[in-house]
Amino acid sequence: MPDTYQAPSWFPLDVAATIYPSARTRNWNYTFRIGFLLKEDVHPGLLREALGDIQKRFPSFFVAVRHGLFWYYLQPMDNLDIVKREREYPCRSVNLFSPTAPALRVLYDRRRFCVEVPHCVSDGGGALTMAKALLARYLQLAGKEVPADCGLPDASARPQAGELTDSYREFYTKCSEKPAPDSAAWQYRPPRVLNYLKAVRGTIPLEDILPAAKARGLTLTDYLMGVYLYAFYAAVPGARRSVRPIKVSVAISLRNLYPSDSLRNFSLYANLGFSPRAKERFTFENVLEAMKGKLDEAKTQGNMHKLLCQHTGMITNPLVRLAPNFLKRQILRIGYVIAGETKQTSPLSNLGRAALPAGVAEHVDSIECILGGSMQKHINCMTISDDRFLYVTFSGDTKKTDVQREFFRLLVREGMRVRVESNIRDEEDDV
Repeated sequence: MPDTYQAPSWFPLDVAATIYPSARTRNWNYTFRIGFLLKEDVHPGLLREALGDIQKRFPSFFVAVRHGLFWYYLQPMDNLDIVKREREYPCRSVNLFSPTAPALRVLYDRRRFCVEVPHCVSDGGGALTMAKALLARYLQLAGKEVPADCGLPDASARPQAGELTDSYREFYTKCSEKPAPDSAAWQYRPPRVLNYLKAVRGTIPLEDILPAAKARGLTLTDYLMGVYLYAFYAAVPGARRSVRPIKVSVAISLRNLYPSDSLRNFSLYANLGFSPRAKERFTFENVLEAMKGKLDEAKTQGNMHKLLCQHTGMITNPLVRLAPNFLKRQILRIGYVIAGETKQTSPLSNLGRAALPAGVAEHVDSIECILGGSMQKHINCMTISDDRFLYVTFSGDTKKTDVQREFFRLLVREGMRVRVESNIRDEEDDV
């Protein structure tokens, strides 16, 4: 008999999610987007119906944050009046504490629809599973032949217990060894614009970029790290003079290391890069070579378990657990900046291959993913692929495109075909 689960009347925040309600600001609460460009215009009525059909299958996504004396928690919400036509910039701050609606946004415009999810609800891996199920259900309601056994969660099924689990706590053990110390990184500080998020997306054929990575003995993520790091180094004079290393913070899904089916947060980060002062002048080839094997070394089960134990141990510490929420909020916010934001130049999240099944893929032209603005980072990078293309999206609250421009020009100089588009056209755009 399958492991079924009756959704509770409330959810505790998972270990990773505990930081976000505390660290939020008026204009930021770490929201990201996953969306699909279809071959036909989106019918909003069918999209609302599809959303209602998957609600009980994915209860941990239809929640709002509530205040407790000692902790925040998540309360299920039944109001699904959240399907709206897109009229503003992507990944605006979601109202986590809405008294009537879940902290989830579903948007559509012409042939596109997307879900925008705050990180206190799920990570990219969990949200992608839910978004693909919503897509499949929408296509079924639109009269498309999507097989019931297409490999995506059945909208009519009950949720599985493991999908709603806080896997950080599930796999936590006391660990005497601590992770290696992490130094502060060089910070990219272009002028920022309030209430603004510019997204620049590049589409690259997989048949172009995969052989380029393989020829150097690199995985695709290794290669993207190297290109991104060198783009900072080549495009920003301050990066070349920095005494601090240029580092990207790479998201690592722990579902590949632990037997977890959780659709909530279950990922950690590795801050990887190089020091400009280590060599008089770095070349593109130097940086790519420096990235070889770094991610594999960082994401071993041993290293990730040390990080998991460090984060989970801090949150489950009795002194932290019993501290009043107003005090805990200040401590976690300061800790997020010191331990998270200062250790990286920019985040890089590669969601991997979306793997749309037969009956679904033929109705989709492309996929998009966007990281919302960070508390202190002015440029973010998120990538995803389908069977044909890699989609690389930079987002940030600045009009500067020096790093993005250098990133895509590097790929073009490598002989790749790159199509670049943006949600906003500014005077200095020349990618």
